Amino acid sequence: MHSLLSLLDQTHKTLIYQTWQELEQSCGMKGVMVTPFPHFSWLIAEDFDWPGLETVLKEISAEIHPFTVRTTGLSMFTGENPVVYIPLIRTGELSHIHKMIWDRVTPMGTEVSPFYAPSFWMPHITIGFGDVTHENLLCLLELLSGRSFTWQIEIDNISIGLQSPEKTAVISNRYEFKL
Repeated sequence: MHSLLSLLDQTHKTLIYQTWQELEQSCGMKGVMVTPFPHFSWLIAEDFDWPGLETVLKEISAEIHPFTVRTTGLSMFTGENPVVYIPLIRTGELSHIHKMIWDRVTPMGTEVSPFYAPSFWMPHITIGFGDVTHENLLCLLELLSGRSFTWQIEIDNISIGLQSPEKTAVISNRYEFKL
């Protein structure tokens, strides 16, 4: 799966790296490192029409000014292997940008995940993924539950994350928003 995402600013990137390192040292969790760059995703797909995607992302990045997102708390997608994350507060501006990206990019994608459709999208920054179990979840909660994750993060890019099965993801392209 490949993703369209926005990388976090340096301050929050550092905070997320520190949190991931603490979770690895204290709880043995390092599954999140399959995508080792702090971000939130706009959408994911199995593949894209790459030349068309590049054209559209250049157009989109020229139309969007840097903006601020806000986060609060910790949350979790439940299941056999839960995903723990910091939710982004979904504002009208964030929803508008997401819908623009969704509408213009999904025609170029194959097997685009419906969980990223505008009516389902839950923007988030992943803290624990892949190796979070019911057994080690308590360690994560004990470590992080007293912290404030009420942040304001400047977003200035849309980027492409490439990930092949069993390999760590990489950023292939980064498009800066118009200043």
